[in-house]
Amino acid sequence: MQVNYQIDISNPNSHYANVTIQIASNSEKSIAVKMPVWTPGSYMVREFERNIDKVNASNGAEVLEIVKSDKSTWLIKDTKGAKNITINYPVYCFESGVRTSYIDSDRAFFILTSCLMYVNNFEKNKGELTLKYPAIWQKVSTTLTVLGENHYSYNNYDELVDSPIEIGNHEEIKFVVKGVPHRAALIGLNNCPKEKFTVDIQKICETMTSIVGEHPCKEYLFFIQHVEEGGGGLEHANSCVVQMPRFNYAKPDRYTAFLGLLAHEYFHLWNVKRIRPEALGPFDYSKENYTNLLWVAEGITSYYDELALYRAGFHTKEQYFEALAGEFSATQNRQGAKTQCLHEASFDAWIKEYRPNENSINSNISYYTKGAITAALLDMEIIKATNGAKHLDDLMKYLYKEFYLKQGKGFTDIEFYAAINTVAGQPIDMKEWVLHVNDEKTVEKWNGVLANLECVLESKPSEVLNYTGINTESKGEKLIVKSTDAASPAVIAGLQAGDELIAINNLRVKGSLEEIVKNIGNSSFSITVSRAGIVKTLQIQCVKNPKVAYKLIEKNSNNLFLSKWLEH
Repeated sequence: MQVNYQIDISNPNSHYANVTIQIASNSEKSIAVKMPVWTPGSYMVREFERNIDKVNASNGAEVLEIVKSDKSTWLIKDTKGAKNITINYPVYCFESGVRTSYIDSDRAFFILTSCLMYVNNFEKNKGELTLKYPAIWQKVSTTLTVLGENHYSYNNYDELVDSPIEIGNHEEIKFVVKGVPHRAALIGLNNCPKEKFTVDIQKICETMTSIVGEHPCKEYLFFIQHVEEGGGGLEHANSCVVQMPRFNYAKPDRYTAFLGLLAHEYFHLWNVKRIRPEALGPFDYSKENYTNLLWVAEGITSYYDELALYRAGFHTKEQYFEALAGEFSATQNRQGAKTQCLHEASFDAWIKEYRPNENSINSNISYYTKGAITAALLDMEIIKATNGAKHLDDLMKYLYKEFYLKQGKGFTDIEFYAAINTVAGQPIDMKEWVLHVNDEKTVEKWNGVLANLECVLESKPSEVLNYTGINTESKGEKLIVKSTDAASPAVIAGLQAGDELIAINNLRVKGSLEEIVKNIGNSSFSITVSRAGIVKTLQIQCVKNPKVAYKLIEKNSNNLFLSKWLEH
């Protein structure tokens, strides 16, 4: 069986794409086609089938009955012996982002998991894809193999849907890394300084490539979507999609942060797409794919994206230390770190990380943030165990060669932790960092590892003297309680998420809540809120701020292990 697709954008203003699936050389009596419910790299069931209207099927001569058998499956019960079958359906594409498809009068962007069904049990089969779109659009960017004008091939469904497509009149810049052609599609209005950006992005790519030392791609493509506001990214085997506020190139700090995002998504071409937990491919697109090791996929990558800014010269050592200390601080200060461990955070990503609510800060952690500091600690432990001969880069090289190149598979939990010991040449106990929650001794344990590099985390005096536990967000001119820290004065007083803050001690609330509390100077005050339109006045008694900001201090810049850590 061969499965060929056509995507027809005949009326972009409708935001619909008409999809046709041509099944050739069929020998099946019945056929099921399924719509993915999620897209790899984004661990949440997104129910893409909700964007599909009527599905039709025929064998050329007559209509075939096709019925929906579950939320994302359509079934042809009787193919009537037809060798060639056509299935077509319209799919609504109007969700702008890195994980979804979008069509308007100016352009079209496809994350193909969100619009292309697969023939069940035939995902490994080869096929072709044809695009039809308005003639005014002159540019197509994708990493699919080109057969002819708007005509592409793929080796299997995984490869097909791992290849985003941008159609429009955007510009591309080009550069080469380790002999591999690279492109960056600059999508939408922007103020990108193209010459400088080309040099900078090339430097980032070269820095990330040096970690594993071998580039597996024949080509690589950045899709850079310029937006009014927003951010984020999604990795693919030979490309990535990122969002950038369109004029942030002229803002030095935000531009550097964007380079960090590019480093993060780019490193995923190794870590996740090739170096991966066994659950992350081949994929089951019909349901959640669980693993305890998302902290490896995202945490180690997050560790490297900050380190890359230092290695590539975009951050000084002081700036890197400040960023890393911020990760330690954020983890220790999050109440959820005392509730959830890294393995649990990874496994529950489907219901927690991508579906946060007002209590998330109290119930769960980010495997990005805690994963990054765990990666840093692991790097230091490997350096110590090998007397500076090896480090985390060597672990990534080993995983790449042993599991991707040699065995062509992902690793189990047991295999991952065994790989650490193999590279280190001795056992490194990771239980403290991945199976245990944070407690009052956590910082002491961190400092026990940092001491090998003659570094230490020292607390900085808090700028917040009267702690309330209220976390706010602005909605127009209103200041709203976004969340409350567990067991904080806010909870004791009865404040809750969604309350609009109106006044403190009868003074109208404007601007920063912390600044207002600081100016009042009292640890006890009244706070007036509007809850569901009803005004209430509550009494709050502040306490000493339990949250601590840390600074990473080097005691000896000539320490051998410190130089091995930073300069490799």
